[in-house]
Amino acid sequence: MDKPDFAELVEAHGRELHAYLWRMLGDEAEAQDCLQDTFLRALRAYPQVEDASFLRAWLYKIATNTAYSRLARAARLAAREVELREPLAAGGLGVEAAVAQRHQLAQLRRAVRSLPARQQAALMLRKYQELDYAEVAAALGCNQAAARANVYQALKKLRQWFKENE
Repeated sequence: MDKPDFAELVEAHGRELHAYLWRMLGDEAEAQDCLQDTFLRALRAYPQVEDASFLRAWLYKIATNTAYSRLARAARLAAREVELREPLAAGGLGVEAAVAQRHQLAQLRRAVRSLPARQQAALMLRKYQELDYAEVAAALGCNQAAARANVYQALKKLRQWFKENE
């Protein structure tokens, strides 16, 4: 497989990487900065890439590592709860339904943030970004069995978290 031009990679995967980073970091500005860092790191390393078959997973790996670095730095500075600015679902929600939906989303965010970083990343890559397990494994630098185990453990912990917090 021929390597595409780097600009084609940015065009093809920029939006999905941004969404992933936004979910990981919980802040639009941080996600934008992290995306820029991701593409800068990728651009520097791109000439050394020989196998073009896993470029998407390779970008996710760089994005994940960049997000981990930012999260670690933020944790060192101060523990903080970040509220995602998700819009209310479009159309016809009443005030009570909108409030309930926001409450459910906030609970889900707290539950996902309670997961270990690797499980959190594996879950987001698999469920939100819809990567297959080979791509999740490549993005996280592990084998497919470990990728599956991380997603499984994350879902198991989320189920337990919701049982305990209902």
